[in-house]
Amino acid sequence: MSVSQFFLEDKYLKSIISGYIYRSTQVEMAEIIENAFSSYINTCIEAPTGSGKTMAYLIPSLSSSNRIIISTKTKQLMNQLLYKDIPVVQKIVGRNKSIRSLKGRKNYFCPYRYFRFINSKAAFYIDAVSWFEENSKYGIIIEAPWGRLDNDACSLMTADRYQCVSNKCPYYEDCAFYMQKREANAADIIITNHFLLLSDIAMKSKDSFGSIFEYRDNIIFDEAHSVPDIFSQYAGVEFALSSLMILVYENKDIITINNVDKIYREFLKIIDKIKETKELFEPLRHDFDNFINFISDVILSLDNEEIKEEYNTYLQLYKEFNSDKEGIRIVEKTMQKNNTVLTLKFIPFEAGADFVSGLKEAALSSIFVSATLSSGGNFEYFLKETGLDGSCETHILENVFDFHQQGRLFVPNISSFKEKDKVYKELISNMSGSALIICNSLERMQYIEQFLRRLKINKKIYTQSDVNIGELDFCNEDMVLIGSATLREGIDISGGGFKAVILDQLPFEYHKDIILQSKAEQISENSAKSFIDFFLPRAVLYFKQAVGRLIRHEDDYGLWVVLDNRILNKNYGKYFLDVIYNVEIIEDIEKALYFIKEEKHG
Repeated sequence: MSVSQFFLEDKYLKSIISGYIYRSTQVEMAEIIENAFSSYINTCIEAPTGSGKTMAYLIPSLSSSNRIIISTKTKQLMNQLLYKDIPVVQKIVGRNKSIRSLKGRKNYFCPYRYFRFINSKAAFYIDAVSWFEENSKYGIIIEAPWGRLDNDACSLMTADRYQCVSNKCPYYEDCAFYMQKREANAADIIITNHFLLLSDIAMKSKDSFGSIFEYRDNIIFDEAHSVPDIFSQYAGVEFALSSLMILVYENKDIITINNVDKIYREFLKIIDKIKETKELFEPLRHDFDNFINFISDVILSLDNEEIKEEYNTYLQLYKEFNSDKEGIRIVEKTMQKNNTVLTLKFIPFEAGADFVSGLKEAALSSIFVSATLSSGGNFEYFLKETGLDGSCETHILENVFDFHQQGRLFVPNISSFKEKDKVYKELISNMSGSALIICNSLERMQYIEQFLRRLKINKKIYTQSDVNIGELDFCNEDMVLIGSATLREGIDISGGGFKAVILDQLPFEYHKDIILQSKAEQISENSAKSFIDFFLPRAVLYFKQAVGRLIRHEDDYGLWVVLDNRILNKNYGKYFLDVIYNVEIIEDIEKALYFIKEEKHG
């Protein structure tokens, strides 16, 4: 039977989901996916916010006999699929399909590292040992206790791909990660996240040996707009020096305290030379080469093959980072619990060819789904970044909401930060309902928070770092939530959750960021215009994500507020306006406040 019947007939979705509303866009998307499953054509689908994308891809997936991977952006979204959405679809589809999930290694308990580092020092790790003894009574431990025990202890009882000794491990057959991997690959459908799947696709593009996922019929990438940026991390090389220093610290008894002290002193010399949070690697190459050579002299002279083998994985990683591939090589310096963390990153200028190569080794075809894949009415930017141009069908589905009736675009005529503060004061103080403010930087977020608190307005004020956003009740309490890029996506609040979504500026990225700057320079060298072909399409996609936080249901209404006159005064402003085409633009704050009065909308 056709998937459309699950949406049309009363005995299916309507009988299970309270308040279910039929949407033709949702059915259209489900039918496109059903066809893609049988034709094995790579497909990109932009479906607007509120169109019901999850059900539109789950129903064809569980109805099909194909073996499928469904990948989404976060572990939280994985859990929503597994425990909320899939049980609903299973009830109406009636097919007995096996479904398993798989996350990255660090989510799973590692008995090898536990007995090596925790149990051997039981008096020091009393809480961890108690946890193990309590949970081991019930059989093999699967999940690592992140959030329940100290992160340092959790790190010692979990393994990343460099710490894992794989089939050489005495616990290999009972390893939680490999057990989950075997079960997942035997299942009809695997639920995973982009970070694990894209790292595996990057591995497949180089050498399929040691890859995680077996070959599938189809892959569905939900929240697919994030795929290019995430994949570029794995197509390149990321080497956290902290992992190497952990190896040194964990084996200090064998390496000797004297040698460990010497290694740390050399490490501190490099830290002192790095003044910015991001710096180009090339001026520091000599210092890093000397540091790695010094550690090599110490560790490779040890009479311990296990430590030398683990160190060699890091040494090989450093050599890969230093290869002659074209791209950006940087050093990142961050602080974690008063410790300085250095990370070497190589990001290739072009990762599309690697993505396509790895994708061919992963599945017959793939489907990319998001509310924000197109810019300027086409998929050119997304397809170029993923290397899929010329080999992918594209679909932009019709908006399900009447933006003209449900929203207004408020762009006040301001020319200074002082005037912007005045708009915040008048709007937030006088509006009823909750507001979402999206900034381009954390510094700006902190400034607006402090400014609003000084006003002592009758609303609760939160920043994205204050609370678990999912626990806030925006519908029944007046609040202001302030954040940066994190808040542009992933918040699904319907029923009038926000009455205003405010963009402090158009969401252009900081052009002096050395990664973006290097990418822009490379684009310009290839006769393209970095602003038009790189910065602008990315900003339009971010804008589309941000405005999608407002209207998420037929009964929602509110204001899009843009505190940036460039949207009206610059030629490129039309690309942003096209996102919410046919919406009335107002410049008067009184008209803006009148539009969102509750009594006006009944």
